[in-house]
Amino acid sequence: MNPKSFEYFAPSSLTEVFCLLEEHRDEAKIIAGGQSLLPIMKMRLFSPRYLIDLRNVSGLSYIREDELGVRVGAMTTHRVIEASPIVAHNCQVLSEAARMIGDPLIRNRGTIGGSLCHADPSADYPTIILAMDGRLVVSGKDGERTVEAGQFFLDTFATALKPTEVLTEVWLPKMVADSTAVYERLSRGPGGFALVGVAVFLRMKGQRCEAVRVALSGVAPTPIRSKAAEDTLEGKPLSDELIRTACKHAAEGLNPPSVVHASSEYQLAMVEVMMKRALQRCRQRIESGR
Repeated sequence: MNPKSFEYFAPSSLTEVFCLLEEHRDEAKIIAGGQSLLPIMKMRLFSPRYLIDLRNVSGLSYIREDELGVRVGAMTTHRVIEASPIVAHNCQVLSEAARMIGDPLIRNRGTIGGSLCHADPSADYPTIILAMDGRLVVSGKDGERTVEAGQFFLDTFATALKPTEVLTEVWLPKMVADSTAVYERLSRGPGGFALVGVAVFLRMKGQRCEAVRVALSGVAPTPIRSKAAEDTLEGKPLSDELIRTACKHAAEGLNPPSVVHASSEYQLAMVEVMMKRALQRCRQRIESGR
């Protein structure tokens, strides 16, 4: 099936993008990599009248290191993130997740900004950005603003972006000493979306968990934090018994709807399994100094 007819724009600057968004507003849609947008347009599940392509806009594809974190331009592809030594050194979990996405063709075209703005609750990046306490920079004709990851994802396929704004940058904090982050997911095959995903950030103080963030994907309309698991872990030594207890609490209060490939009960059981794998990997990395 082919998409409905639309008018296509390929601006060369953000100023042009903002003007087009101001003119067409809700009838316009930004295309970054197009790996999610184009298939749903072909199925006619979504039919914008105007398509604004960011591929020719300069200055949106980069990876930079500053004193506190890593800045990733919204048009940076999954493949560039996967291969970046800056990301691998400062935020290993992001490069590992990029390697899981789709296949080489998708990773060469898809972008981090496109994935985050698509806001699929089963996608990998949103869950990791949430667990890492990342920030998203969005820009419009009146300037830019920074949105915390926990405030960016509002509902399935819905974000805090205004109709006249564009996501331009993602910021992630550097991993400091005695900290690590891990992402584990269950999917139907390599490159598939998560039926269940668990991202864990962990910082230790001696033998105890000083700071913990646990984010889940695939079990709610947006990626969500598991406060029950975080409270269970914080301030305690990461023993086998504590891991078992935290895993039992990870899905507390959740009631995901059953989907084609997984019942609600199965998803909740797999949250516990993925959580256990993530915590065990975190402990291994802390102990080995990775």
